[in-house]
Amino acid sequence: MSNKNRHSQPFIMVLSVTIILLICSQLKTEFILFGFKTQKVDPLADILQKGILKKVPLTNPVINDSIIAKDSSEYAFRQTDSSNIVDFVTDSSSALSHFFQSLNLLKKKKSKTRIAYFGDSMIEGDLISQDFRDCMQDFFGGNGVGYIPITSIVSGFRTSVIHSFGGWTTYNLLENIPQNHSLGIAGFSFVPNTTTVIDSNNFTSGSWVKYTAVNKKHLNKFYETKLLYGKSEGDNFVIINGNRYKLIGSNEVNQLVINTFSQQVNARFQCNTPLDIFGFSMECDSGVIVDNFSFRGNSGLPIQKVKKTIYSATNACFDYDLIILEYGLNAVDPRVTDFSWYEKGMNVVIKHIKASFPNASILLISVGDKSYRKEGVYQTDPSVPILVEAQKRMARDNKLAFWSLYDAMGGYGSMVKWVEGDTTFANKDYTHFNFKGARKVGKLLFSKMITEYNDYNKKQRALSISDKPKEGNAPLEKDSTKNQDEE
Repeated sequence: MSNKNRHSQPFIMVLSVTIILLICSQLKTEFILFGFKTQKVDPLADILQKGILKKVPLTNPVINDSIIAKDSSEYAFRQTDSSNIVDFVTDSSSALSHFFQSLNLLKKKKSKTRIAYFGDSMIEGDLISQDFRDCMQDFFGGNGVGYIPITSIVSGFRTSVIHSFGGWTTYNLLENIPQNHSLGIAGFSFVPNTTTVIDSNNFTSGSWVKYTAVNKKHLNKFYETKLLYGKSEGDNFVIINGNRYKLIGSNEVNQLVINTFSQQVNARFQCNTPLDIFGFSMECDSGVIVDNFSFRGNSGLPIQKVKKTIYSATNACFDYDLIILEYGLNAVDPRVTDFSWYEKGMNVVIKHIKASFPNASILLISVGDKSYRKEGVYQTDPSVPILVEAQKRMARDNKLAFWSLYDAMGGYGSMVKWVEGDTTFANKDYTHFNFKGARKVGKLLFSKMITEYNDYNKKQRALSISDKPKEGNAPLEKDSTKNQDEE
């Protein structure tokens, strides 16, 4: 073979493969085989993704808003900015009134305002909630990271506490739970190993967990430590920082409260009967506490598996003022055009939460923007705005407060900008925020909440003034005698 032919071989091979791929890209190469779906062959995908041949939708998808009543000028006014929190209680009170009253009480006396932030992987590792907590504690006071689970698959990822553990059996929402165990408020139960010998000298290791405070404002010390656990029968003990405590209690949820005032909590368990441990809480005696209850892969529907008695008993210990529900990511699917099934299921969940936390205000946060790759281009999943509308209806029907994270991000196509902009706020999965993005969302949520809080207080002051009788305008009493004489 000549040198000329040898040198031309690579070029011919590359050209041949390119031609074959271009031909395949014009054919239907997407099919399902043995449960696996193949991808469309598209050699120009990367070029299209970078925007050289990028298709840009002319307008955002238009969705009929059946929620805004034509005769409701007050509500229509609230909707002028879709990134604001919407209050679906339209009388003189507010869907967030209990929460706002609790915040007002903080300014008058030593008290606590507690927030439960439920969500999926969007808040995993304390993302969003840690920045919202930091802003709230800056503004209203308070210290402490709040609730921390016993074990966690993202303990190495979380930056609001240093967390290690060993020797535990874990049950959760998405699996079958033995009848003799119950799930805690976060949807988990952590069961320590049992032992027949109780070591009064505290040398036995047993199941253990260790938390270390981080060098951050509000999080650099553990002032007060609470342990939540289930019904305890037999000799069950916990050794915390060298001090031994017996775990007793016949309630669905019991708590052990100790003053730690240290930078580390080291707990070891010695139990001779099975015992559900639900988690620890690191807090102080006043100010705002924000508990993160994240659960990866949870659409929100499974949280009703936590019994009302567990929620209520936990509320008796923690006394929540605000419940935040942020779900929907795991329901999004580009093939779905009707979320009535999800809406119906979440309405049941909301009623379950309302019954469990009867005094707490509830804020429903919508799914954020999420992109998927179609014909080589990342664009908003078409099911996202449809789901946001369904979530808005949930809030309206249940008279909750509602915040559209989707609109706050910028609406259609915003996730692409958050991933590919000059500053990167989201990961390359075009779904989850990175630390910068989560910080941006947490601060934005705080800003929107404070706007609502200030508006609420202005409205209450105006109402109190209007209710006071003006001087000189007292109503005149009828002179019944004079009327009789005239008759």
